[in-house]
Order: sequence, then C-alpha cells, then structure tokens
Amino acid sequence: MSHEKLLGDPPEAPAPDGPALADLEERFVLHWGEMASAWGINRTMGQIHALLYIRPAALSADEIMECLRISRGNASMNLRALEDWGLIQRVHYTGDRREYFRSVTDVWEMFHTLVRERKRREFDPTLRSLRQFLADAADAPEEPGMAVYRERLGNLLGLLQFIQRASDRLLPSDPHDLPRLLEVEVEGLL
Repeated sequence: MSHEKLLGDPPEAPAPDGPALADLEERFVLHWGEMASAWGINRTMGQIHALLYIRPAALSADEIMECLRISRGNASMNLRALEDWGLIQRVHYTGDRREYFRSVTDVWEMFHTLVRERKRREFDPTLRSLRQFLADAADAPEEPGMAVYRERLGNLLGLLQFIQRASDRLLPSDPHDLPRLLEVEVEGLL
C-alpha cells in the first residue's frame, strides 16, 4: 500500500538520533486511520482524530485539509461526526474568524466516550429490536418452530442484558475511576 506524505516532507535522511517528528506523526495518523476502519469508523475520521490528538495545538479545518490532503466537504463531514461522538471540540480565538478543533486528550475520557457511543449506536438498538421481536412473537399464532424462535431470541436477549449490566458496573460514570476499579477487581480474583 502506498503511503504518500501527509504531514509534510521529512528530511532526506533520518537524523542520527532517529526519525523526525513529522515522520512519526504521519505513521501514527496512517495507522490510526487504518485501525478506525477495522473498528467500523471511516478511515478519514480516524486520521483526523489522530492528527488532532497528536498535535499540541488546535488546528483549523484548512490546516487539517492541507495535512491530510482531503476536501473541504470530507473534512467538514468528519469533523462534525467527531464532534457528535464527543471526541473533539471546536475552539474559537478572539480576533480570528476561523474555527479550530482539538481532540480530547485524556485517554480514559476518550476510551469511555468511545465505549459509550458504540453502545448507544450499536448495542442499544439491538436490545430494543430483540425486545420488539419477542413482543411480536408473543402475539403471533403458535406454529412449528415458534417455541424455538422465542427460546433462542430470549436466550440472546438475556445474554445481551447480562453484558449490559456488567458493562454498566464496570464502566463508571467518571472514566478516571476505571483504573482504580480494575485494580480492585483484579485483586479480588487473585
């Protein structure tokens, strides 16, 4: 796969101490974009998030477009999606009409936000659908296979409800409590 330079031209040869920061940033941005695809998020959304996460200062949409060589529409759509997920925020500076964007940088807050949003967008609708399927099956006429249908959907719903209760207990409302909670849980298992 060809990776053209996204974050600027690195020096001809790496410095004797190792790769330049621009090269390291580029590699991280490309990797995060590829991982995003595996997680069900589009590559550009992942790359924008990585760029904003790794950069020390907020970036304007124009800077993001230039760094990633993407269109204004692509940048705008993905910035809006990242805002909807709660992973980035808009920043305004006095005297500058442009909008800037920065990422949430606290890793526990970022992890908690990702889990919460994936649950809200994917897990919760599946639970609602299973409940509706079972309600519809309760009103359906009895026919061969209906008992098996109800039993299997009931088992699946029960498992997903168990997972939901476990995740609600495991993922505290304050993401900073997670490391402490995991220490307690691990100690109790040993």
